[in-house]
Amino acid sequence: MNVTGDEEAARQYIVSTEDSIIIDQLARLRGYPCSHITEMILIRSRNKNSGEDDLRHVLSCGFTYNGVHYRRFGKSASQAKNGITAFVCDKYYDVLYRISQMDIPVANCVISKYEAQRCLIFSSCTIIKDYMPNIVIIGEYKKTLNDIFIRYVTDNRRVAEGHTDIKLSPFDGCGCHEAGFMHTVSSRLKLDYNAAGVQVRMPFIKGYSVYVPFRKILREWNIEYITDIYGVSHHIDDIDCIWNTSMFKGHSMFYKQYGSDAWNMYMAAINKYSLRLGISKYSHHIKDIELYTRMNFQYIQCLKLWNSNYIRCFEDKAFKSYDILNPDNDGDGIVSIARYTTDLFENIINGNKFYTYRFLGIRDTKDCKTDSRYNEAILINDIMLHDPAVRHYIHMKLSKAINEARTGKIYCSGFYHTGVGDMLAYLQYAAGLEPVGCLNAHELYSGCMPDGDCLSLRSPLVDPSEVNRVRIVHNDITDKWFAHFKDQDIVMFNAYDISAPQQGGADFDGDIFLLCNDPHIVQAKSDKPIILDINDKATAQAKEYTAENLVEYELMTRDNRIGDITNAATCIENRYATDEAVRSLYSDFASLLRIYQGKEIDFLKTGLRWHMGAGLKKYLRQLPYFLLFNYPKEMERYKNMLAKRSKNPDSNEQVKLNAYHSPSPMNELCDYISVWEKKHIIRDKN
Repeated sequence: MNVTGDEEAARQYIVSTEDSIIIDQLARLRGYPCSHITEMILIRSRNKNSGEDDLRHVLSCGFTYNGVHYRRFGKSASQAKNGITAFVCDKYYDVLYRISQMDIPVANCVISKYEAQRCLIFSSCTIIKDYMPNIVIIGEYKKTLNDIFIRYVTDNRRVAEGHTDIKLSPFDGCGCHEAGFMHTVSSRLKLDYNAAGVQVRMPFIKGYSVYVPFRKILREWNIEYITDIYGVSHHIDDIDCIWNTSMFKGHSMFYKQYGSDAWNMYMAAINKYSLRLGISKYSHHIKDIELYTRMNFQYIQCLKLWNSNYIRCFEDKAFKSYDILNPDNDGDGIVSIARYTTDLFENIINGNKFYTYRFLGIRDTKDCKTDSRYNEAILINDIMLHDPAVRHYIHMKLSKAINEARTGKIYCSGFYHTGVGDMLAYLQYAAGLEPVGCLNAHELYSGCMPDGDCLSLRSPLVDPSEVNRVRIVHNDITDKWFAHFKDQDIVMFNAYDISAPQQGGADFDGDIFLLCNDPHIVQAKSDKPIILDINDKATAQAKEYTAENLVEYELMTRDNRIGDITNAATCIENRYATDEAVRSLYSDFASLLRIYQGKEIDFLKTGLRWHMGAGLKKYLRQLPYFLLFNYPKEMERYKNMLAKRSKNPDSNEQVKLNAYHSPSPMNELCDYISVWEKKHIIRDKN
């Protein structure tokens, strides 16, 4: 395939990208950095697009663009979800591919898993120049929790319940580092504080590393040496980072190739190609964190917030007489939580300067950096708040926020934290001791949250059992060794329960969790038994690593169905049923979809995907009313269908609507916001 195009035509297809290890390597090979990466072209083609034969040809043979030939190279996980594949020009292809493999050719592998690991070099990150820490790799600690009562999916894809033993990896994806690493990286990131936690990227390495003063702790335990998984002993003064094989994805490959010399050969390849450490995200200081966070409809619909008053109104068809704005009708439902959000909106509408500033993202009028020209104008002179253009700008932002509130974007107390395992237990394991830790079952430690009951929520959230009720605690050990957590968004999990598997099969390589301590929300936790995938480590069979099999892998992984699965769950969760058998069926479907979702999320790594059958897909034909506000075309269809119905109200062949009303918490929230808006917002007819 031969493609030509002039510079003007090509400009519309140029996409911005952040730095990454592969871009850094291209700059090294080229000899200089460049803002336009001409050596790489991204091709987008999703499964739903036609032209599979053309795509197969391009993946197999590459293409020529303006006289330069490009070949299929790979894709990151996010690129795969959007049907994107990277192609690299012939000039750098061979050497760059060799670098991506770290000089270890592969004959047979689980292609989906290997490609996900090889292509970690595509991950966006900040490159840390002229610094490489001394890293020690230890093994992955695993344990078994006995006789845990869970829901699970049988071989014939039916939901069952029972007691079983659960395998747990309490430090999956996380490790620790010393203060020197923290200071150096924070300085290179140009932060005005020391980031205790960072998500690290290197070839075949992915994980979250958190500061632990391990030299002081180990010396208190009279330990001077740590032995790595390869049998090499290291003095603690020489160690910057203690990471493990759940972070080092290339461990088995390098160990198979080099045996006990695996890590030395890995670092030799790092030095050979001048590869560098990358930081893809870092912990935030409390001074930069909003202490209230907007929820989403996935969270709300999985809480027990059904309002008996609103249900009665729905059953009696008494909407005309029902005053949803009257606090007496709030009951235990969602509206009492939503009032905090609408009160904020009312303060902005009434011209409250403080709330308007905060709504615009202005935290400090004396020292505020902003990309908005409108905000700049307001900061220079607040009289600009009355300028028509600025007022229009605020009005547009407020209208967007109101519309988003209809679909669940309402505020709750709490904020997102990056999760790590019990770092004291981790250090005990690294030192060859029994990993006891400093937290008990159902306890979490967050230095930024007050002690007490709390909900931990993680997206995507499909089933009510994924909502995790925990207790935030601190103790003498956390106060002594982890006091630096008190100003950063890091939460430490215990090593004695299934909190991480419960929350969508989470791990600790950078996953984030919303911690909310609003008493109303905490009390709304469902008591539904936890659903777990008891076969979540299954992968596709190993195949020959050939061009033909890579093309088949590419054709198989050009889309993701997470949205469809989430929407199917939403369509089920918001249905109202009084029949216990129907309610039980809906509950089982939601549990089943939680497992579908986990399979889909891990599809790129495992090569295994579950397809929704007709029995689940049929629920997508009718959305809950509130969800129409996320899909303008579906809302237009809905209105057109209603118009057709109104023209023939007595017809026996009524048009079946693409949405349904029910007294669910999300539909109640949508109604509340709409009625509140009509009362408080006067819209220009234009």
